[in-house]
Amino acid sequence: MFKKFLFFILIFVGLNVAPYTPHEVYAAFKDNGWGTRSAGMGGAFCGVADDASSPLWNPAGLAQMKYPEANFMYSRLYTGLDGVDLGLNYFSYVLPVRRVGSFGISRAGLISTDLYKEETYTFTYASKINDYVPRLIPEVFMGLNLKYLNHGYTLDEYSRGDPVFASGRSKANFTFDIGLLVKPNIPRFSGLSIGMCVENITTPDVGLKNRDRVPLEARVGIAYRMKGFKILKRIVVRDVTPTLDFSYRFQDWGRLEDKLNIHLGLEGWFIERLLGLRVGGNGREVTFGFSFNKALARYFGIQLDYAFIFPLEIVETYGSHRISLTVRF
Repeated sequence: MFKKFLFFILIFVGLNVAPYTPHEVYAAFKDNGWGTRSAGMGGAFCGVADDASSPLWNPAGLAQMKYPEANFMYSRLYTGLDGVDLGLNYFSYVLPVRRVGSFGISRAGLISTDLYKEETYTFTYASKINDYVPRLIPEVFMGLNLKYLNHGYTLDEYSRGDPVFASGRSKANFTFDIGLLVKPNIPRFSGLSIGMCVENITTPDVGLKNRDRVPLEARVGIAYRMKGFKILKRIVVRDVTPTLDFSYRFQDWGRLEDKLNIHLGLEGWFIERLLGLRVGGNGREVTFGFSFNKALARYFGIQLDYAFIFPLEIVETYGSHRISLTVRF
């Protein structure tokens, strides 16, 4: 009864709160929208973080992974919007090492054709604290991202003389993130997980002429994984996971509601985890997604993910499309 109650409460909150949350649009390195599975869940992934895209949302999640995994993603942003040619691309590889932890490398890029390019290179390490504190009852995972941020502009005959680019047309800097994931392991709440992440802790300056600091962002996520239930006594849904994230950007001074965003999502798997469906939303968009997951051999499998992101306050666009391929071996 509790599981069904929690399920419907999260859906109700998502439909009534998420679409009306105010938001801002940010510049360089100020919107980590990469990831396909997480995008289909409205960006509510901090409390899940159990695949190769986890460095984007909570680096501690890598410690949950048992097998090596590679992820390739591409996204076309705001299709149908005149004069806009934006794309996202992402690659990551995770290698779990028994009794040592999980290691990951990743690259995230944003490209505006013939205008702007943004890249983030990340090295991630995550470990399960219980391996060092055996008597600890909750499962506790910790993770660290070391990031190299680089962005640059493509100049034309009109912009080459602009004083903004007098010292160069690109700028790079370093920063790091810290993540924590806790599974309380309480009998009646065995599927509960709570994630916390603080990103861009050093608030690196990436300005070409004037100071332009990437803001520190804090994120808290809650997920509750249910084993599944029947719909109309026929369709069996397995691993149903409602998720809820709160994110806050510490950028300048302003109203709380201008910086706080609420993300809600729901993921369910069908037919022995062959097919997955997702729905989500936040203050900027409404999202949908699905997956096809197939084990091709004992130690080899693939997963194809798709997400559709429809912005709430940008008109004359058909939305953004995102696709990714995950390889497990």
